[in-house]
Amino acid sequence: MSVSNYQFATRVSNLMPNPLREQAKHIQSADDYIKLTYGYPSEQAFPIEKLATLSDKIYREHAVDFMQYGESEGIPRLREQIKERLSQYQNLDVENNDVLITSGSTQGMDLVFKIFVNEGDTVLTEEQTFVGAVNAIKSYGGNAQGLPFDMINGCIDTKVLAQTLAADTAHKIKLLYLIPTFQNPVGTSMSLEKRQEVYAICQQYQVMIYEDDPYGDLIYNNIETIPKIKALDTSGLVIYAGSFSKILAPGSRLGYLLAPKAVFDRLVLVKQVADSFANLYWQYLASQLIDDYDFNEHIDYLRQIYKVKAETMVRALRQYVSQYMTFVEPDGGYFISVKLNHDIDPILFYDALDRYHVGVIPGNIMSAAGQGYERYFRLNFTLPTEEEITVGIERLAQAAATARIKQQTAL
Repeated sequence: MSVSNYQFATRVSNLMPNPLREQAKHIQSADDYIKLTYGYPSEQAFPIEKLATLSDKIYREHAVDFMQYGESEGIPRLREQIKERLSQYQNLDVENNDVLITSGSTQGMDLVFKIFVNEGDTVLTEEQTFVGAVNAIKSYGGNAQGLPFDMINGCIDTKVLAQTLAADTAHKIKLLYLIPTFQNPVGTSMSLEKRQEVYAICQQYQVMIYEDDPYGDLIYNNIETIPKIKALDTSGLVIYAGSFSKILAPGSRLGYLLAPKAVFDRLVLVKQVADSFANLYWQYLASQLIDDYDFNEHIDYLRQIYKVKAETMVRALRQYVSQYMTFVEPDGGYFISVKLNHDIDPILFYDALDRYHVGVIPGNIMSAAGQGYERYFRLNFTLPTEEEITVGIERLAQAAATARIKQQTAL
């Protein structure tokens, strides 16, 4: 049988390779590139010595447990620890909701879309959003519909949200997918008033909210903690997603969902189909780390090292590129969103960046529609060193100068 004769399922026929993953193969393997690209943690962030000690401990005390089959929900101790932290530090309702441990946060969204999205259904998102979520929606025959974004309030346009839901008389809109805290790629956070407004609108139209929160612990500018949308949930409309990728290690592939119990039960069923259970070794390791060490101290350490890097990038952007582009200064998270001025040709700019060996994420990649954001790009400050950040931003300025459109002089 030739490749052209394979009869693939309709749900995968429109899927394209994840452009972030494809680009990563090129840039991440290139030693001479300055990588201001992917949401990778710093190598300084990994508590390697502590994990090595704990690994020996869990091999002595739990080896048979994590080498055997496990519960689809996740190991009980880790689930309880997550509930305790969510209740204590985020004021989330853990009595009427339950925690499912997932194989990374991407599996969490895949499972949620699987139980809610039929072919032809719609999931509303921010116009610029996580490309993995868009592909997950499409994988079930759904449509990812981006809503206009209010940069001042760090939020989707709530008037458009209400109008869109009111017009959905066929009830094809099944979910609203949001990254309300240190949004990826924009970097802004939704105000409490806007969170309340979004929740009230979705409550009125009985539309589920998927609150994706991988960066919420990483606050750098001592801003007042804003309650999660899930903390406002009195009707079982919000699924809250967290992750250990940004605060422990991406290689752990540990994420979790806090969902209303009826939703949780369905998620467990599809989790059993997907992979039976998340990696048990890392579940025991993460649990032991929380038990034996001060996990808040570890998060404070991450905040300190990333705050310095964020400030380094903001300072370099102000110094070198202010005449070529504007940017959003973040209060936390991993990213800074940048917009080229209108006198910079985006195509020439990206070509020049490639010649200068600097990697960034173009805006169209991080948009629901895959277009309309040619002048935007995303920068990551957590992985590169301070020196690499400064040199990389200097090269951004050089690329922008090369790509500047010369004004025609009137005769």
